[in-house]
Amino acid sequence: MTQDATDALATARQRFKHQSRAFGLARVLLVDLITMAFALPPGLVAWWSCLLFLRWSWDRPGFAAWALLAPGVLAGVFLATCWLMRLCIPRMRPGTYAMELSRDYLAWYSVLCLGHAVRICGLQPFFFTFYVTKYLYWRAMGARIAYGVNSSLFAILADYPLLTIGKGCTMGANVFVLGHVFLGDKVQLGEVNIGDNVFLGAGAMVGPRTTIGARSWIGINNKLLKDTLPEDSRLENFEWEHFNPARAQVTPAPQAPVEASAP
Repeated sequence: MTQDATDALATARQRFKHQSRAFGLARVLLVDLITMAFALPPGLVAWWSCLLFLRWSWDRPGFAAWALLAPGVLAGVFLATCWLMRLCIPRMRPGTYAMELSRDYLAWYSVLCLGHAVRICGLQPFFFTFYVTKYLYWRAMGARIAYGVNSSLFAILADYPLLTIGKGCTMGANVFVLGHVFLGDKVQLGEVNIGDNVFLGAGAMVGPRTTIGARSWIGINNKLLKDTLPEDSRLENFEWEHFNPARAQVTPAPQAPVEASAP
């Protein structure tokens, strides 16, 4: 990183520090209200609908058979609520935005809070265990993710409307695929495009404005940000750190031994 870029980042961090001190109680409460408005309703509506369904089927013949449909009611209502709420949020637009109550910042933050709903209501293990439920959840949240993507239960995705992941991809444990990054007192949003049959090893992080070509292999703990990798790329473990090789070293080619000349 150049000296000018380092100075600019230090200045942005100092401005964010001063702004954080001025983050008053009223603004904190407003942020909490926005968070609750988008993170709580999907789970509350889903669980309440499931309980109402069980109560309705309690007095009917074959209650055990009706009860088997309860998980489907729970999942269906949750997905429908997430989808309807996302449609009410303004469209996320790539760019760099100040961390204030503007249209683009609120659109990003609202989608981020809506993504927390699946964990708050305790449905993350259910949705991320089965291929069908994962696919339906990702599509309801606005992500363009192909059916059949292999992902660990502990893989974390955010900023779903900015994500495009092709078929046959694999994401290991603690993989982060995010469409945002903080730059001092601003947040930068960018699309993430991952081609078909890409492997992301455990602990890998893929940030905004990153494109990974098809059939690429990304080893563990690599961090990509604003990178473009061609098809059939291969990054060994711990090799890449934010568009710069972290530990890759060029090994000089072995030289042929020099034979002594005869006298």
